[in-house]
Amino acid sequence: MTVPLLHLSCRTADEAGHIISLLLSRNVKPKDIEVLSAEPLHELGETLSGKSRLPAFVLAGAALGIVAGWSMAALTALLYPLNTGGMPVVAALPAGIVTYESMMLLAVLFTLAGMLLEGRLLRRRRKEYEEYADSIVDGEIHIFARVASEEESDDLRLAVETGLCGSET
Repeated sequence: MTVPLLHLSCRTADEAGHIISLLLSRNVKPKDIEVLSAEPLHELGETLSGKSRLPAFVLAGAALGIVAGWSMAALTALLYPLNTGGMPVVAALPAGIVTYESMMLLAVLFTLAGMLLEGRLLRRRRKEYEEYADSIVDGEIHIFARVASEEESDDLRLAVETGLCGSET
């Protein structure tokens, strides 16, 4: 059994915001709502997905880079010791440089991975979305919601039609 997909379209971001508010008030989960538009709608994105987790990706990458860099520099110095008259085997400055470089490398790589995951750029598009590409380019905003049943889909469609604009398919 497939989950019914409710499709609504509107012209402005305000109308899309009202439709999303209606869907959320009718207990449609934010993860079941998708908005397609030609330009980013940040206020709708914040409503549906909350705060970005990108800073957590950056900090995790930096922390892992610090541990990996210091470990690599220290273990290399300990495995291949060069004893020089009373100086420590693991010198702070060279180990610090390696630590800094690995921290920056992993922070950048984790940031890239976080952007791909947070922006949902790695997902596959539904085939249904292709038929709306021309209207999206013309400025329409399309909202898709996965709902529990056809009856709920009809109820939501009726609520949107009576309360707002919205042309459905």
